[in-house]
Amino acid sequence: MREQPEADREDPQVEELARLFREHPAWRAAARYVSDPGATSDVYFSHRPGEAWHLELARDGARLLPGRSTDPDFVFRFPPGAVRRLAQADGGMADFAIALFEGIESDDPEQRIDLRIAASFPRLLRRGYVKLILAAGPRLLALGARRGWRGIGGLRRLVDAARRARPDDWELPRE
Repeated sequence: MREQPEADREDPQVEELARLFREHPAWRAAARYVSDPGATSDVYFSHRPGEAWHLELARDGARLLPGRSTDPDFVFRFPPGAVRRLAQADGGMADFAIALFEGIESDDPEQRIDLRIAASFPRLLRRGYVKLILAAGPRLLALGARRGWRGIGGLRRLVDAARRARPDDWELPRE
C-alpha cells in the first residue's frame, strides 16, 4: 500500500483517523463489504476548517488522502474528541459502527460527527454498504430499530431523507 502523504503527520487527529482507516481490524473487515473499489467519502475535521480530505477504498485497503472526492458516497466532519472515541472502539465491526452512529447522534460538539449522505440508496446498495450494516450484526440492527429504521425500507427512507440536506457551510471551499 502507498505511504500516506506527509500532511497526515502534521496533525495527530488526521493521522489517527488515517491510521484507523488503514489498520483497525474492524475498519479493515468493514471495508471488505464495500464492493466498489471506487467508493469514496469526503472527510473534514472541525479543527481544520475548509480543509478537505477523502477516504478512498481500494483493493489494497483504505487511504485518507488530501482533497475532495469527485463523487463521494458520504461526507463526514470529525471533531478531535470523536476521533479519540473511535480509536477506543476495541471490538469488531459492531463496536466501531455503534461508536460511529453514537457520534453522529451526539449533542456534545466535541463528540458529534457530522454526516451528509451524498449517494442515492441504490448506489449505496450496489456498493455494499447495506450488506455492511447487516454484517455488523444484531447489536447495530437493534440500535437502528430503536432509532426507527427497521428493515431495508426504513433504511431507504432514512437515506432518502438525509440526501435532501444541502451541504453544510463547513463543506464549502474557503477563499
